[in-house]
Amino acid sequence: MNDDRKTREELIRELAEARLRIAEFEALKDEFRRVESVMRQAVLYAKEEKARTEAIIEAIGDGISVQDTDFRVLLQNQLQKEMVGEHVGEFCYRAYQKRDQVCEGCHLAMAYRDGRIHKKEQVRETDRGTFYYEITASPLKDESGRIIAGIEAVRDITERKNTEKALRAAEEMFRSLVERSFVGIYIIQDGLFAYINPKFAEVFGYDQEELLMKPYMEMIAEENRDLVAANVRRRLGGEVGTLHYLFRGIRKDGSVVDVEVQGTTTEYNGKKAIIGTLIDITERRRLEREVMKSQKLESLGVLAAGIAHEYNNALTAISGNISLAAMYAKPGSEMADILGEAEKAAQKAEKLTRELSIFSKGGTLFKTRVAAAELISSLAAEHRGPAAGPNTRPDIRIELSVLPGLWHVDVDIAQFGQAMNNIIENAIESMPGGGVILIAAENLESPPQSLPAIRQGAYIRISVSDRGHGISETHIEKIFEPFFTTKEKSSGLGLTAAASIIEGHDGYITVESAAGDGSTFHVYLPAATEQADAPGPENHSSLGRRTILVMDDEELVRTVTERMLNQCGCFAVFASDGEEMLEKYREAREAGHPFDAVIMDLVISSGMGGKEAIAKLLEIDPGAKAIVSSGYADDRIMQHYREYGFRGVLPKPYPIPMLLRVLRDVLIFSE
Repeated sequence: MNDDRKTREELIRELAEARLRIAEFEALKDEFRRVESVMRQAVLYAKEEKARTEAIIEAIGDGISVQDTDFRVLLQNQLQKEMVGEHVGEFCYRAYQKRDQVCEGCHLAMAYRDGRIHKKEQVRETDRGTFYYEITASPLKDESGRIIAGIEAVRDITERKNTEKALRAAEEMFRSLVERSFVGIYIIQDGLFAYINPKFAEVFGYDQEELLMKPYMEMIAEENRDLVAANVRRRLGGEVGTLHYLFRGIRKDGSVVDVEVQGTTTEYNGKKAIIGTLIDITERRRLEREVMKSQKLESLGVLAAGIAHEYNNALTAISGNISLAAMYAKPGSEMADILGEAEKAAQKAEKLTRELSIFSKGGTLFKTRVAAAELISSLAAEHRGPAAGPNTRPDIRIELSVLPGLWHVDVDIAQFGQAMNNIIENAIESMPGGGVILIAAENLESPPQSLPAIRQGAYIRISVSDRGHGISETHIEKIFEPFFTTKEKSSGLGLTAAASIIEGHDGYITVESAAGDGSTFHVYLPAATEQADAPGPENHSSLGRRTILVMDDEELVRTVTERMLNQCGCFAVFASDGEEMLEKYREAREAGHPFDAVIMDLVISSGMGGKEAIAKLLEIDPGAKAIVSSGYADDRIMQHYREYGFRGVLPKPYPIPMLLRVLRDVLIFSE
């Protein structure tokens, strides 16, 4: 203020300016302190934010690393360090892949180029085994959107990969089980097959592709469609969970198959569906029907065995006396006609008794080798032309179609003839308005594959076709069952007897038919193993004066047998049981006049029967020519008579020609 060079006013002004600068400086100091405080807070916040970010990065379950745009590693979390080691400050391609430049197809380089997220999987072999990683590369951008770095997240997916492998293996195993299953497996959705396995397609005769998206209802037989549709609705509606039932299906070729199904509801491709299994039980049902038929036959056989013997004894006397009386009746006379009618009635009774005998353990067969062509021709002749029987209808025509060179067969001519006659009569009855019956025959080197139960080998197939009303599908499985019939005046035994006889010949019978479209019965007979010449015509000439010892306890049988033997030129001596027969045989042999043959009844009501007597007879004379005779056609001795020492067999009732033939075979051909 005392500065001489400045005025008072100048000094006051400078002082004011200095004070102003001091005030500004103080303000700056305050602002500095404030900025310093803010900066301290910012640094503290940054540290906290960094710690928080690092904590988050460390807490992430993936290995995290940050690389700059030159691929230099800026940051690694602990997990990433544990995976690949610590490499901060190093180039990633050199640290991770031991390369001198960026890897080809590098997913981080792709993220730098297009700004998008890229993923890839990587396999790493270590001393601890094989590890699988999923690597996600994401670009890191600043506020302006410029890429300034990249983040890689490495996830260990080894467990997931191993699980996927196990699942694929399990899926493959279960798929293989389903595809190779012996049970049909299906999925139905919206009324269509969404899936079927090969076995299901095989049951119905289709390829898998043909059935996919095919309406399931097309595979169901008409009579079962309501049942199947109702069961499907019940399951889809939640009324029931699982259902098990049977129905009949339609194969691709139109044939019918019996199936057993079990199904339940499931979810398939996000929608409700039915999944189930299916089994072809056609053969099982056939066997069940066979068992049921066998049970019925067994019941019938019990009755047959009890009455056939007595009936046959009586019929032996009746038929024998009628045939003897007919020899003395003048041809064309009223007596001859009466005897002829009586003989027909006796033959009908014999036929009924034979049918009963068939059901008694299948009956006994007395097979002869014959030419099949001649056998079929003779059977057809019984229903046409001058040789036709009294029941032949003039409006029925029999046609034959027999291929040349037809093989021989071993058959019981009487029983097989009865079986074929039953089949032909069934065909006649099916055509009330008349028509044509075709009988065809051919050789088969082997049976058709459609007959799994039949033995292998060569066969003769005889087919009887009619143009009648046919057989409905519901009846066709029952026509061979005992007592089943759709005819008012039928016993229901004709076709049953035919089937039993054919099966007794180791053959097989099938039928093809449809309602209103006629029927064809196929009979398969085993061809003779050696095609020898069939026997020639029988020689009914006299045997010469022979003495025959007859053992039978029935007076009527003894009487008629004596007369029949006399007609054959033989002399008869009788014994009522085995003891008497053995005594007379021994006496005649010791006297030097042995019997030429012995006819033994197998069953004697009181005394020794044929089975015991033949053993004792052979002790007396090992060369004795014994013939077994019985009304019990089902007895094993009648079928295997030679095993017991008999030379011949004579089932009751027997006509004179049969008696003569058996005696000739035993007395002449065995000498």
